Amino acid sequence: MSLDNILYALVAVLGLGTIYAWYQFYKVVANKCDTCSIDLHENPFKSKCFTGAVFFTLSLALAVYAVILL
Repeated sequence: MSLDNILYALVAVLGLGTIYAWYQFYKVVANKCDTCSIDLHENPFKSKCFTGAVFFTLSLALAVYAVILL
């Protein structure tokens, strides 16, 4: 596999992971998450879902930047 193919695969995987992470955060905001504690529904930005969504988004941005540099 060439570096091009690996970076495109990385962007695809991180893109799907980012969509899933933001969907999980949406469930927290919409009070549809049954695994979170009650206090997280008062401030959803303290949830693990938000942290994961931000992490995946930053990782995706870095991967897209790497593809642009090719």
